[in-house]
Amino acid sequence: MDEGRKSLTRFGARLRAVRLQRGLSQKDLACPGVSMSYVSRLESGERVPSPAVVRRLAEVLGVDPSELVVDEDGTAMQDEALTWCEAVLAYHDGDLVLAVDLLEAVGKRSDEEMFGWCVRWTRLGVLARQRDHEGLLLAAAKLRKSWSPGPAVDALVEILRASSLRRLGRTAESVKAASEAVELAAGDGERVRRVHTRALIALCAELTAAGRLADAEQVVDQLSARLPELGGDRLAISTWWVRAKVADRLGDRMEAAHCIREALLLLDDFDGDPEYRCRVRLAGAAIALRTPEANLDDVAASLDEVETTVAALRRHQNLLAHARALRAELALRDGEVGRARELAEAALATGRLNAEQQLRCHLLLVRAADEADTDGGAARDALAALLEHINPEVVDPLLWRDVARIALRKH
Repeated sequence: MDEGRKSLTRFGARLRAVRLQRGLSQKDLACPGVSMSYVSRLESGERVPSPAVVRRLAEVLGVDPSELVVDEDGTAMQDEALTWCEAVLAYHDGDLVLAVDLLEAVGKRSDEEMFGWCVRWTRLGVLARQRDHEGLLLAAAKLRKSWSPGPAVDALVEILRASSLRRLGRTAESVKAASEAVELAAGDGERVRRVHTRALIALCAELTAAGRLADAEQVVDQLSARLPELGGDRLAISTWWVRAKVADRLGDRMEAAHCIREALLLLDDFDGDPEYRCRVRLAGAAIALRTPEANLDDVAASLDEVETTVAALRRHQNLLAHARALRAELALRDGEVGRARELAEAALATGRLNAEQQLRCHLLLVRAADEADTDGGAARDALAALLEHINPEVVDPLLWRDVARIALRKH
């Protein structure tokens, strides 16, 4: 089907969808200069409507003419797709009111081709929420091979792919997917620019996870320039958060503490996804524990809030395990060696910690044994066993300094 024919088909489908939504028949659309049979031919894609006819039909339907017209360069269609994407992302972020409003808006103006794509995208969002990473990658591959409403929408697919690839340990592929997302979202328009910012955040996170800190710093510079236009929404929080991650990995603890404080200040006015709020607070607690002048009472309060939230949700046990591991570090800082050991062992027993969190817990157990002047042979053996399997790229480089100190220490 050539582009002209596609445009006619999309106009007809849109006209029919709006008419049916309002409970009208083709006869009801008939007006001076527009017969019922002409309406039928328009809906079947057999006739090209003049601007005057479009205006008459829009008046009868009670809509703006732009809702019926399909522009030839596809930008209106991409805008519809981005509205749907934003609805799914709002659901993913916990803003259900916004999700419902956006879905209602896009549901009023989608043709069959568009509807099929939106269904596949919605499924992708649900798979991301369920953390079915293998399933998401399969669904994303099919989605990218199918018809697409625009490159900025494809960028959102690549962002989800990047996250799943990283969680499966495929860091090189995750960086590639995030890089492609940045390229795909390099367009004009407010919505597209927000997608580009989201892609930059994803790329910075993937580069940091892959240990490519020099490249991550360059992306941080681009994101920093975007902050004034972001206001105080989730993108702004994530920008400060990812800046904190990069600074923390580079060993600049003061800059990391500053950036995560900015993220936490914005988080106070954010009513979205509780899981996201917990993750930011855990990041703040982790960075604070590595900052010499940290207020440990504030760290304890953050951990209390996370544990209360997770208990109310009755899920996200990985967050609870991370909170327990951080509380073990807090206990050791307070000189409660026995409690630190108990908390670290409990966190490890959950099997929910990532590689870096496991390494920190094992190091803590070795330190706890040293401070209690007890035999730390079992703790050192467990640490050595973990080091046999851990990927150095996914761990804070400064942690290896602590590992080296343990290895060189005489007993």
